[in-house]
Amino acid sequence: MFRTLKARWRAFVAVPRGERFQAHHRRSHKAGTSRTMRIVAIAAALVLIVLGIVMLVLPGPGLIVMLAGAVLLAEESVFVARMMDRIDLAVMRIGRRLRAPA
Repeated sequence: MFRTLKARWRAFVAVPRGERFQAHHRRSHKAGTSRTMRIVAIAAALVLIVLGIVMLVLPGPGLIVMLAGAVLLAEESVFVARMMDRIDLAVMRIGRRLRAPA
């Protein structure tokens, strides 16, 4: 299990920023998952996103749970994958500005 996760992470990181989530979406659809599994993945992603929103108010790792739900949703939706790529680039730009010497 950990080998598979490690291999998937390496494949994800190997793609340049701004294209990672779309490439992840394409890789997940090459596998030919069934329609039922896609519906289950979308439902699980939505549950994670809702739980993450609830955890923003209650104790818990809300942002991390929401991110996990968004990544799972990006596997099934090219629109969400594009949005995640844009968010990834925006976060990188903000991080560079914050680390840049004043």
